[in-house]
Amino acid sequence: MLNAPEATELSAPEILVLLEPSISAQEALKAGFKELIARRHLHLETTPPKSKWESERVHLLFNSGHHPQNPVLRGLWGDLLRSASRHGSGLNQVLQRLQREYGPSYEAFKQKIVLPSLLQRGVLQKQTHKALGLFPQTRYLPTPDGTALKKQLEQHLSEARRLIPSLADHKAEATALLLSLGPALLLLPGIESHFQQLRALTRTDGSEGGFFPVLVVVASEEPETLERAFHLLNAGFAGDGGSDGDGGGE
Repeated sequence: MLNAPEATELSAPEILVLLEPSISAQEALKAGFKELIARRHLHLETTPPKSKWESERVHLLFNSGHHPQNPVLRGLWGDLLRSASRHGSGLNQVLQRLQREYGPSYEAFKQKIVLPSLLQRGVLQKQTHKALGLFPQTRYLPTPDGTALKKQLEQHLSEARRLIPSLADHKAEATALLLSLGPALLLLPGIESHFQQLRALTRTDGSEGGFFPVLVVVASEEPETLERAFHLLNAGFAGDGGSDGDGGGE
């Protein structure tokens, strides 16, 4: 029998789907992108537009020497790398290819990568029933271990929402809480605007770099870089990710 996983063992997409199994696959995918960026497996780079009628171009850069350990992140990272290598690294290009691979709403990412991982970890269970006695339907429900973990995450996220606006006043409490959240930290709305405070809060050695709880952020990776990357990513998913220019295609 599998031991119940800790929150820090799950990826942000897994935590999001555990908390809300009906969440859209696009939101789960976006959470995966953000964690890959925060852990420095993936970078977003912008290049200036070639003309005044174009917007800046956003491209994916991969840290080939730093592979994800989490199976969900590893699967996503591999799909992104393969798509970028074959069809171009522009963010819009990659998202379009993912829609062809995962489906228009990216549903296969959730159904074939995230949910199987949660089932294997023993925190979700699959139930099949027939709607109107005719049409088979599947739903995913937390196991007892999943219910306990979900309750813990919900409590910690609620407490984090309370503490983050006044981090400096609750340093010890906030540090312990943020460390326990793991990648769930990335699910807090607007968390990117607090990256500077979070780095200062969790600094342990007196250096300018410090460290970010769970996420790998070093001195060369300024918080505003992550904040901008998340902004570019959100714009890309919203369909305003800039022009990718030439390259890619079938």
